[in-house]
Amino acid sequence: MSIRPLAVLGAALAVVGTVGTAALSRAPLAAYPDDSPVLRLAWSVRPERIERCRTLSDAELADVPAHMRQRVQCEGRSAAYRLAVTVDGGTVVDTVVTGGGARSDRPVYVFRELAIPAGRHAVVVRFEREPMAGVDSTAGDSSAVADAAADTLMAGRVGREAEERTRRQGEAVPALMELVTDVRPLAREVMLVTYDIDRRALVLRTRDDAP
Repeated sequence: MSIRPLAVLGAALAVVGTVGTAALSRAPLAAYPDDSPVLRLAWSVRPERIERCRTLSDAELADVPAHMRQRVQCEGRSAAYRLAVTVDGGTVVDTVVTGGGARSDRPVYVFRELAIPAGRHAVVVRFEREPMAGVDSTAGDSSAVADAAADTLMAGRVGREAEERTRRQGEAVPALMELVTDVRPLAREVMLVTYDIDRRALVLRTRDDAP
């Protein structure tokens, strides 16, 4: 398959995904035979990469081919997240979610449906990165990066590597997102909590948002 068909296919899948997310707020409640409203949690995000970085010595780099040398070496893993939901102060969800794949480095998918009574309710949805002992944030060890940047021969590469880490950080979900809101759903209404990539925050979509 050529590059152009792949690009077209990727664009089509992105459109389908966007339309599908919007449709979730109006999908029928076949799973619930009564008239209870539903709070639907549905989003996918890229997990944050948590790393520890250090500066390699000249001796460590001596046997590495020049084109493969990286003065700053980072090791780590993708973060896990705690999803917690309370309704009127009572906990209805408290679980840890991780990304897909053997290394949990693929997107984190969240999909939950919570039946709640009609009427007014105080809802809190919290999505927070789990603590990871023994590793630092994706910014890595700043002293290691500074030391490597001082090496004239490696400065350009260190800069590019730092830019790449910054890019990955920008694409990752924030370490903490919390949606605090009051809802007043009607019978059989679907209220959708999802991730707004532009705001980098959880948002609530209700019947008032439907076109």
